[in-house]
Amino acid sequence: MNYILLSLDYPDIFTADAELLDFVCIGDGYDTGIDGIGIKVNDRLVRNINEVSEITQVNKKINVEFVFIQSKMTTKFDTAEFNTFGTGVKNFFSDGYLTENIKIRQFREIKDFIYSDDKVISKLEKNPSIYLYYITTGVEPTDKNFQGNLKLLNKELTEVEYFFENVEVKVLGGKQFIKFCRELENKFQVQMNIIDIFPLIVDSKADVKKAYAFTCNASEFLKILKKEDGSLRRSLFNDNVRDYLGANGAVNSEIEKTITDSPEMFLLCNNGVTIVCTDFEQVRDKLVKIENPQIVNGCQTSNSIFNLKDTPNIEKAQLLVRLISTENLNISNKIVRGTNKQNQVLDEAFEATLPFHQESLEPFFIAFENITKIYYERRAKQYSNDPLIKKTQIVNLRILTQTFVAMFLNSPHDSHRHEAKLLEEYAGEKEKRRIFRDEHSPYPYYICALTWYLFEKYFREGKIDTKYITYKSHLYLIFKYSVSELQKRLTKSKDLDSYCDKLLNFLKEPQFENQIIKVLEVFDTTQRLWNQSKSPYGIKDNKEFTDLLIKQSHEYFIQNQITQNQISSNEQNNETIYQGAILRIIWNNERWFGYIRRGYQDKNVYFDNRAYKGDVTKLLPHTKVKFEMVNNEKPFAKNVELINFGDMR
Repeated sequence: MNYILLSLDYPDIFTADAELLDFVCIGDGYDTGIDGIGIKVNDRLVRNINEVSEITQVNKKINVEFVFIQSKMTTKFDTAEFNTFGTGVKNFFSDGYLTENIKIRQFREIKDFIYSDDKVISKLEKNPSIYLYYITTGVEPTDKNFQGNLKLLNKELTEVEYFFENVEVKVLGGKQFIKFCRELENKFQVQMNIIDIFPLIVDSKADVKKAYAFTCNASEFLKILKKEDGSLRRSLFNDNVRDYLGANGAVNSEIEKTITDSPEMFLLCNNGVTIVCTDFEQVRDKLVKIENPQIVNGCQTSNSIFNLKDTPNIEKAQLLVRLISTENLNISNKIVRGTNKQNQVLDEAFEATLPFHQESLEPFFIAFENITKIYYERRAKQYSNDPLIKKTQIVNLRILTQTFVAMFLNSPHDSHRHEAKLLEEYAGEKEKRRIFRDEHSPYPYYICALTWYLFEKYFREGKIDTKYITYKSHLYLIFKYSVSELQKRLTKSKDLDSYCDKLLNFLKEPQFENQIIKVLEVFDTTQRLWNQSKSPYGIKDNKEFTDLLIKQSHEYFIQNQITQNQISSNEQNNETIYQGAILRIIWNNERWFGYIRRGYQDKNVYFDNRAYKGDVTKLLPHTKVKFEMVNNEKPFAKNVELINFGDMR
């Protein structure tokens, strides 16, 4: 239920993002009668106050919505359970008199930040709105007692000190929920009365079924824009490169001003909208039927018409609509790019339509043979109609961008940011971009996708403790180093293919499970080292922690490999060289002695100033050393030497 209701406006919001779905599902002990919570800032589900701050920083105005969900797999609408749900929501907006589980407390932290941070408050375009959904599989109740409780809850939420802009308490039955499921697939058809229509001539070689242009009243166009409950069908704009920019912008304020003041001029002053659909039929002279429309250009116009749907002059405004019927994704992409390039839209907004994605990445993913098939979904719902493809096998632009930044750009501290910000930073000017470059091999991107898939699988199956989930981007980076080889240049080459082949080999069982043990050991060691002198908080987005992590990964995987090679060579000469890490150094007056830890199963090795001739101040805990050993019963080290990180450069 949480998945369906929170996906309606943005169908790909949970695509292969089990972490976000798990975050919004708060039903458990002490859930106060609530199954799901979503906090939307500018229509984006947020997970923490950092994401709220990020959205606030890059937008002139922000809108906030609170969504609460309770569902029951029964046909009965229970008044007591409904009231418990309402009480839980009211408690959320109070000082918290009921015991709440940790997930609700995380949402409470976000809510408190929104209502207390000066920057957030100053940018609120209007007061936040709140939506409650109570769902069962039965028929919506009509008895006065239940309806009375519903109205009472609505009134109580309207009167709380948070002063919501809009309060909606919706009780949904099975039929309505099925309609929501259909809407999620964006499979619907609409019939509209039009004014004039004429065909557009298209070359027969183009994979276009039909193309028309027609005019209609803006009020008639609302049949496409409105869902059955009267709300805006946001999924119409999934393929549009820009979301609605708000009514206060210069362009949109001018659109709305024309509708309200001079509706008869709207057709002449507005460029209209462009729609791509799967099929189109002229039922009769002035009646058309459109199946599965997507608005690829005209998001601002459409939202402005919807915002003014109740104004009298909406009946007088006319609109130009260009409609293209095609099922070819490449044709649709060209239309998206062509119709939007005439406006001031940043290239980053078109990222997934660029040749590298269409001509290199997507074909590589399709053709690559592996035990687990991974699919690159350039467009929302691209593989939704294939029952053989699991959602967990699908990666989208967001996943690929975030994982690549973490693994191959060595920046896990940045990778949690929204893909739009990452593309802005790493895929800006063509000559300076560091990701999705035309000369890049697609192989490392596939490795990123498969790495993401296997880590998500291990988290779902409990093979990796959920305490690491916050740092999974850091684990991706460590895993890359576990191949015991330095990263190659990302341009196409035999060296890069060989490097990726080695990573691919570790992305198979049982090798992957063995590597995970090493990866977690490196992360734990790095975290312990960090906590000895630094704050344990905020390390996820701290570049210094990443630098330490890279250093430890080098030492563990790459320098150890060289040392092991040296050991093998020495063993051929009947010399045994061991390696370990400094446990501690103990001073006794002006003399010192210490211990080296070889491993958890081996005895610690004693040594002193006779065995080490270097600078003793460099013998810090966890420092890697190599040595020879005397007397295995009471181990004593000799010829102790540092394994220098600098030797690897």
